[in-house]
Amino acid sequence: MPDRQLITLEEAQTAAEQFLQERLKGLRKLSIDKVRLSSVESIVIYEVEGTATIGNWFIFRSIERPFKLQVSAGDGAVVGFE
Repeated sequence: MPDRQLITLEEAQTAAEQFLQERLKGLRKLSIDKVRLSSVESIVIYEVEGTATIGNWFIFRSIERPFKLQVSAGDGAVVGFE
């Protein structure tokens, strides 16, 4: 069986950003602090960590929420979210 090609670190970061933009209402800013290649059992993943700034137009304040995502290194699918 031939080795599968892994997605790049930049592709994993883009997949995480797209996932968060679709999932978080009122997202104003994303700050990605760490992206690292890891494995969980037999699955190779990228662990993406950072902070999402979420705002509300009626209340003029922003809330910063830390996040952790696991992105499959094989196909770029988000397989874990915290």
